[in-house]
Amino acid sequence: MAVQFQSRDPGQLAASGGRPPLSRHDEEQLTMQKRIEAFYKQSGGPNNPEIPKILERHLLYGKDHGPRGKRETLEDALRDMVAQDYSNQIIFKWLMQARMARNRQNQADHAELARIRREIENLQKQVAELREMVQSLAASIEGPEEGERAW
Repeated sequence: MAVQFQSRDPGQLAASGGRPPLSRHDEEQLTMQKRIEAFYKQSGGPNNPEIPKILERHLLYGKDHGPRGKRETLEDALRDMVAQDYSNQIIFKWLMQARMARNRQNQADHAELARIRREIENLQKQVAELREMVQSLAASIEGPEEGERAW
């Protein structure tokens, strides 16, 4: 079994000044560095006291940072990343279904607990009413004292 090696295209090497092309990671780093430099040029330099406000506004309203007006959290970014990765979608769907089932069960438990509390309150009222009835019956059975009987 023969192994074939791909040689670099001479035209590609000549276009990049004789250097091999940058890896994707290196290109992303270079792009990020250019973005940072452009940001500092627009904002007045790294010592500008307004930078935290500018960054906060960017994080709230930037197109690349989630829904407008809501600051994207790490959880949001990870959820989006996992949801968009086809290999993780089955696990993600299963976790979301389990989470929804747990929430439904919690709501049902809260409703049942509220029903039981109402029932306990009703039973307590009925017990109080029965006590009053027993006390009034006991008082009527005992009746007046021996000397006060009118027979």
